[in-house]
Amino acid sequence: MRTARELSAGDPWRLGGYRLAGRLGAGARGVVYEGYDAAGRRVTVNVVHGRPAIDPGLRARLVREAEAARGVAPFCVAGVLDADFDGPRPYLVSEYVEGPSLRRAGRVLGGEDLRALAVAVATALTALHDAGVIHRDLTPDTVIVGPDGPRVTGFGVAPGLEAALAAPALKSYEPSYLAPEVFTAGPPGPAADVFAWGAVVLYAATGQDAFAAGSLGAVMHRVLSLDPDLDPLPPSLRPLASAALSKEPGARPSARELLRELLDLPGGPSGPPGPPGSPGGVPRVTGADRAPVPEGVALLRAGAETAARVRTACDDPSLGELAEAAYAALDPAVRGRAPAVFLRLVTVAADGEAVAREVRASPAAESVLGGFTGTLVRRRAGTYVLSPALPYAWPRLRGWIDAGRGRLVARDRLARLLPPLLAVSAVLTVALVTAVIVAGWTV
Repeated sequence: MRTARELSAGDPWRLGGYRLAGRLGAGARGVVYEGYDAAGRRVTVNVVHGRPAIDPGLRARLVREAEAARGVAPFCVAGVLDADFDGPRPYLVSEYVEGPSLRRAGRVLGGEDLRALAVAVATALTALHDAGVIHRDLTPDTVIVGPDGPRVTGFGVAPGLEAALAAPALKSYEPSYLAPEVFTAGPPGPAADVFAWGAVVLYAATGQDAFAAGSLGAVMHRVLSLDPDLDPLPPSLRPLASAALSKEPGARPSARELLRELLDLPGGPSGPPGPPGSPGGVPRVTGADRAPVPEGVALLRAGAETAARVRTACDDPSLGELAEAAYAALDPAVRGRAPAVFLRLVTVAADGEAVAREVRASPAAESVLGGFTGTLVRRRAGTYVLSPALPYAWPRLRGWIDAGRGRLVARDRLARLLPPLLAVSAVLTVALVTAVIVAGWTV
C-alpha cells in the first residue's frame, strides 16, 4: 500500500485551501505532500524551495512557468490545478496520480509494454512542449505507472542547474538524466527532455540508470563522454533511443517526431509552421487560446490510447477510503458512538474550519479509534490526534462536523471561557476566605 509519511515537526498542516496529510517525497525542488482540497479531492502539493515573496525575479519565473503548465493538454500528464507564490511557503498544486513511480513499480518492461511506456512519455513531452513547458527533471521517479497507464508528473516548477546540483538530497541517479548541454551550456531546452526520454526508456528496459556512477563528477563524465549500451532495447526502439541520447542537442528528434515514429505515423509537423522557437513547428499560443492544433490533439489522443495499454495495479486508497473501511469494520454497537468520539477530536477555528486537536485516551475512545490508529488517527503518549486532512478527506466526518457545528462552537467557546472564570472564582474564593478569617480575628 502506498501511503504518505507523517508530517514532520516543521511541516505545515494547511496551505491556502488545502489540508496536508503527509509527505510523499522531498528533493532538489522542494517537498511534495499529499493534500486535500475543501471538496475532499486528493491532490499533490509541491512546496517550492526559495523565497519568491522577496525575490521578484524568482517569483516572476515561477508564476510564468506555473501559468504555462496549467495550459498543458491533459494527455499522459498530471495537470497543474493551482499555485500560490506570494506566501512564506510558495506552492504548486497538481492532480494526484495513483500508483507507484516507474522506479518503485519494480518492473522491467519489454515488447508492447515497453513501447507503450515510451509512447506515454513521448506523448507527455509533446503536450508539454506544445504549451511552451520544459520539464527539466524527467526521471523514473517522475513517471507514475498506475491503473490508467503511465503519466508524467513533477513539471511546472523546477530549479536552476546550480540549485539542483547543490541540493543535499540529490542522489546520483538524478543528474544521470540531465543532457550533456545542461552541464556545459546552461538552462535546458526541449532537446534536454528528449535526452531524458531516451534514458528513461532504457531504464524501463533494464531497471538500471544508464549513466549512474558513484559521484557527481563520474556521472557527468559518463553523460558527456560515454554512450550507453542499447542492446537491451528491441530493434524497433534502438534507433530512436540512440538519436534521443545524442550528445548534440541539434541531432535529437523533437518529442513530436518521436511520438510520430513510435505510432508509425508520417513525419513532419502536425500544423502550419510556427514562429521561430516554437516546439515541433507547432504555433505557440497563449492564454485562453493555448491548445494544440486539431491534428495535434488527435496525435496526443492516439498516444494516450496506446500508453494506456501498460498499467500497474496499485493499492493506493485515499484517507477517506481508508476511514470509511475502518468505520464499516466497527462493531455495530460501537459504530453508534463514533460521531461523538470523533467530534471530540475536532475544534472549530476562527474562520469556521474544522481543525484537529489532541484528546486524552480513554476506554470509550479506544473502542472506536482502535481501528483508525495509524495514518488516520495517531496515538502519542496517551493522547489521540486526528490527521489534519481527515475532516476534508472523509465525507462522513464532514457530515458529522456540519451537523454538530453549533455544539462544537459552543463547546470551544466554553473551553476558552472556563479557565478565566475558574481563575476569577479562585480569586474570589481566596478573598472570601481571607475576609472570614480577618473577621474572626477581629471578633
